[in-house]
Amino acid sequence: MRVLLIATNRNKSPFPVAPLGVLSVAAAAERAGHKVDVLDMTFIRSPHRALTRALKHSNYQAIGFGIRNLDSCSWAFQESYFDGVRKIFEDARNLTHVPLILGGSGFTISPSGWIERLKPDYAIIGEGEKAFTLLLESIEGNSTETIRGVVTPQSCNDLNSHADRPELNEIARAAHHLCRYKRYLSHGGFIGIQTKRGCPFNCIYCNYPYLEGHRLRFRDPGLVADEFEYASVTNRRSYVYITDSVFNSCREHALDVCMELIRRRSSVPWMAYCNPAEFDAELAEAMRGAGCIGIELSLDAVSDKMLQVLKKPFKQSDIHQCLQALSDAGIPTAVQLLFGGPGETIEDIDNAQHFLSSCATPNAVFASLGLRIYANTALEQIARKEGMLSRRADLFWPHYYISPGLGEDPLHHLDLVARRQWEWSTPADWPRLSMRIVQAIVHRIGTRPDWRDAGNYGKYIRR
Repeated sequence: MRVLLIATNRNKSPFPVAPLGVLSVAAAAERAGHKVDVLDMTFIRSPHRALTRALKHSNYQAIGFGIRNLDSCSWAFQESYFDGVRKIFEDARNLTHVPLILGGSGFTISPSGWIERLKPDYAIIGEGEKAFTLLLESIEGNSTETIRGVVTPQSCNDLNSHADRPELNEIARAAHHLCRYKRYLSHGGFIGIQTKRGCPFNCIYCNYPYLEGHRLRFRDPGLVADEFEYASVTNRRSYVYITDSVFNSCREHALDVCMELIRRRSSVPWMAYCNPAEFDAELAEAMRGAGCIGIELSLDAVSDKMLQVLKKPFKQSDIHQCLQALSDAGIPTAVQLLFGGPGETIEDIDNAQHFLSSCATPNAVFASLGLRIYANTALEQIARKEGMLSRRADLFWPHYYISPGLGEDPLHHLDLVARRQWEWSTPADWPRLSMRIVQAIVHRIGTRPDWRDAGNYGKYIRR
């Protein structure tokens, strides 16, 4: 079959993210013998014209839509991405009569919401590599056989039980040849590579276990290194982002990946998300030796009180050790904080800054406000119990939890706190013209990480 896969994401802040999910599904379909084209909407000015042109020149037999995000996941800049996807979907419905298929992480977060509103012919819950290829075979053979991971508007009950969890060594490497990475790389982006899927943690607000399951599924380090080599060969100046929810969620596997990259003398610079659990000097040195040029630490909180409330899998002492190990290894580090959790107070914000000031200083601290409330999370239950959500609240649309203990204007207080430290920034900084200009210049000259010198913004520009 000839298939069109549409990457619907158009958000480019803070940098454009290449459609790894769509490329992974495309690779699986190509391996199964199908002809696949990818229409990436990230840099396209008129999605309508681009889709019209694509459908005019090719006779597709199925069209898939990869939905990366449901919304901006930002309390300060709330934006739903539904309308953008809806317009592309309705254009396709008007221009062709072939089966239309929804999928992607943004879809899986709220599958019922998408199905009720768009009425696709089919939809795929969770990871799509295996389910999508089986669905194409079913469409081609006019079969009515039930496929794990595939639902329709007529069969969308108990959706999460449908999700397929393939072993990663059994699926094809992402079809990077179908992505025009040059523009991504020139605007601060990366080539995405996964070393594992799944999340064994139970943070009260997070939907990663829902998207990928609790069980960790690993890629062989050799296959990961092969993909690094492929990236370096196909792109003259490559940067990789390891897109695991937490790269070191299994320390031994993270070390194995690093040692394989070192053994092959990989020259590809890369970044990753990490957390402080079992993060020590040995791992930091191995990452540095393997080409790591930056780490984003998803802490969200730093006090033992709030770490326990959020059910984070580490303690304050782990944060101190991790930051010291990264500093000693010379790896640039950004810390991500998320204030507003249950029971948090203004005093907790002040104490968080005092604690970080006692640690090895990170290059950047991004302090956000508000926890996005997703369905089927512990935070949803807390918010409903406290009366923050009405019984009819539809979590397809953005709803946020912010502790009443942060007062009537929490962003103002957080901004005042941030101004005490040059490396800190908050949502009050991010939309400023000066910030956007600096970011554009940094991306233009190719600096990675783009937050490496964030302290200079606070020192010379913000004040």
